[in-house]
Amino acid sequence: MNNKTLVSTAALLMSAGLAQAQQSSVTVYGLIDAALQTTNAAAVSPGVSGTQHRLSSGGIQGSRYGFKGSEDLGGGLKAVFDLENQFDVSTGQNKSSSQAFSRKADVGISGDFGRLTAGRHTIFSYDVQDELDPVQFANFTPLGNSGDAPVAKFADYQVLNARRDNSVKYSFSAGGLSAGLMYAFGEVAGNSSANSSLGGKLGYAGAGFKVLASVDQVKDAKGAKALGSTLGATYTYGDVTGFVGYVQVKNDFQAAGGYGQTNSVWWLGARYAPLPALALHLGYYDQKQSDTTTAAGLAQPTADGKAQTLSLLADYTLSKRSDVYFSLQNSWLKDGMVAAMSPSGRRDQVASALLGIRHKF
Repeated sequence: MNNKTLVSTAALLMSAGLAQAQQSSVTVYGLIDAALQTTNAAAVSPGVSGTQHRLSSGGIQGSRYGFKGSEDLGGGLKAVFDLENQFDVSTGQNKSSSQAFSRKADVGISGDFGRLTAGRHTIFSYDVQDELDPVQFANFTPLGNSGDAPVAKFADYQVLNARRDNSVKYSFSAGGLSAGLMYAFGEVAGNSSANSSLGGKLGYAGAGFKVLASVDQVKDAKGAKALGSTLGATYTYGDVTGFVGYVQVKNDFQAAGGYGQTNSVWWLGARYAPLPALALHLGYYDQKQSDTTTAAGLAQPTADGKAQTLSLLADYTLSKRSDVYFSLQNSWLKDGMVAAMSPSGRRDQVASALLGIRHKF
């Protein structure tokens, strides 16, 4: 082989290596969300509440950073990964002292068949409610599990939790159809069912409509079950999007003391964009908890009750990456609707206001 051939071969190999390198990518991303919050339901002493002013990290969305990437494997396949951690912007501390990536940690394969990953994932109830909540799934709505602002909460994630360790998740979408399955291993020796969970999702979008449904079941170490079901739809016409949905959680966990064995919420809402940079969100939520038990599993009927919540949000975009927002929420509590809604023990009304800024990178 002469020198000319050697040079040509070396150049070919180098160009192939460069082309392969260009087919791999790693992205650093995140967001920082901070808000001034005032609430009238902060705990002063048992059964006594007072007004509190605070800096909240994550008025709408929890502050986070992450790394995601992919590598082209050929034949339409890609190796993919996603690592994401949440932190408190008011202190700089991680939200979890034991997890390096508390929000997400997965690796797997994607292609025309969908995306299949293993690791730590959000459950499908979380994914579906994120799309169906009219007020950006922020924590100042009863559904919200995205931000950190402590206001009135629905008991859903107190029982089911939003994420699963040791899980395998499959998602698929094509032609307006979306579907998914997820299974989390309990990893209990001698009992493969204990601490395990199973979930699924089905949806369709087209002609301005979107319909979504999800089911998630989790078992505890004793085999008791909690089952969460979500069904809802959205419709967009011009600058207006309407939202409607219903979620119910039934649980047999004795350790879920203070929460109803049956918790439900239905909601209506809308998003209106009067200006390209301004979006107005409104959500009304009607909640109910029943068959409430103590931590020992004893009936606690005095804790059963209802609540109605009204959440409003004005979100103004400053740039492609930054926005400012103002929100108001008011919840009216009835009967014993306290444990899931008002940690201070206040039994009539919970109100909160936030003024915040969010930057994405």
